[in-house]
Amino acid sequence: MKNFSIAPLSALAAGDTLPARDTRSDAASGVTGPLSDDGNTRAPDSHQIGADHAEIKDWLRLCHAPGVPPAAVRRLLAAFGPPGAIFRASRADLTRVLSNDLVARLLAPVGADLSEHIARTLDWASRPGCAVVTLSEPAYPRALLSLGDPPSILYCRGDIGLPNRAGDMAAALVGSRRATPQGRDNARQFARALGDAGVTVVSGLAAGIDAAAHEGALETAGRTCAVVGTGADVVYPARHHALAERIAERGLLLSAFPIGTPPRPDHFPRRNRLIAALARCTVVVEATTQSGSLITARLAGELGRDVLAIPGSIHAPQSRGCHTLIRDGATLATSPEDVFEALGIARATTKRDAKPSEEKRARRADTQRHSSRGPQPTGPATDRLDVDDDGNAHGTSAVHASMTTSASEPPGMAAVVEALGYDPVSADTLCERTGQGITAVLAHLSVLELDGRLARLPGGRFVRLTSSGVR
Repeated sequence: MKNFSIAPLSALAAGDTLPARDTRSDAASGVTGPLSDDGNTRAPDSHQIGADHAEIKDWLRLCHAPGVPPAAVRRLLAAFGPPGAIFRASRADLTRVLSNDLVARLLAPVGADLSEHIARTLDWASRPGCAVVTLSEPAYPRALLSLGDPPSILYCRGDIGLPNRAGDMAAALVGSRRATPQGRDNARQFARALGDAGVTVVSGLAAGIDAAAHEGALETAGRTCAVVGTGADVVYPARHHALAERIAERGLLLSAFPIGTPPRPDHFPRRNRLIAALARCTVVVEATTQSGSLITARLAGELGRDVLAIPGSIHAPQSRGCHTLIRDGATLATSPEDVFEALGIARATTKRDAKPSEEKRARRADTQRHSSRGPQPTGPATDRLDVDDDGNAHGTSAVHASMTTSASEPPGMAAVVEALGYDPVSADTLCERTGQGITAVLAHLSVLELDGRLARLPGGRFVRLTSSGVR
């Protein structure tokens, strides 16, 4: 299995900044207890998950001190240890590490805005299933230490120990927000197979491929981790609120952004770094050439992780990014077995593989009740944020133009057109994707065939035609 890389290591991944603390070697050597302020290992409190209120206050005061940049914070942590020790250090000792100006900002009285933020965070952390995890704790995901500048604070809902228990048995499934029906089915299929094998599925909770991957994993006994580009208390898109709750109950919802943070353009590449670091390999299911998923793939390659891409039709815009990755060295993935190979594990046949088609249809129908497919009510203002095809906010986005439909066409025609995707598909599959009866679907297919917009293939399958009449 080859490692994919299309760019040299970035400055951050190369680690030319100071580590956030000295416990990186502790993790490598198997030390599991957090450090006390004097630098000695202390026994973890079996009743406490995440930082306590006093520790949260110190970490927030350090990391959000106005005018104190992250590089200065990392330098302080490397020199003094946890924030409690930093704030107990003398001004003279602090000025040996930072300038007088930065020390003055660090030791300034806590302002009203920061005090309010601390209070809001403490209230959130007091809720069941919510916790703040810092670099000084054994629950901090060790995989993130491969980053040159791992986030000092993580906000978690659910199974905090999941990343460390998963270890190398974690795979990221990422892709287009405006996924094709076939792409969503592929994501679910891969996620189910991975979940059945005990692999943790990591993704970003975005619409399209991300949501399908989480849903597929939740249908198994496996676990899934959603890394979000907002605060852990904000669900984006809002229609994924139920999905986020299921993930928090069965897996982990993780954020490096402060409580209350809304979605912003620069958040999603930062989220993608964490997804790439948490997974042993990254699988790109669908992606355009301008996709944020390609950022995740590049970052995974820089970290020495395997990158895989699922191919698709040469006419599908959502497949062009995958084809570019494969051309540039990513591993072509045509089945979950390719992912198992990247993970270095053998997959045993599961009962799910032998399920009859009736049970598969029932399972898909159950999944669709939780899916983001189909018309959805408009959520709060965050749902109207301009996003790219992966749900990343980058400014004005264009809705993907597929086979066009007009207002004069019969009801249900547009749904059939969208469900066709770009690959050969049967009428039964279109019924499952659209929820329409076979008679209605066949009628729509006949009209589309007469209009020259699709072709009938041997075996009762149909495929869309491009404007030139060829697939």
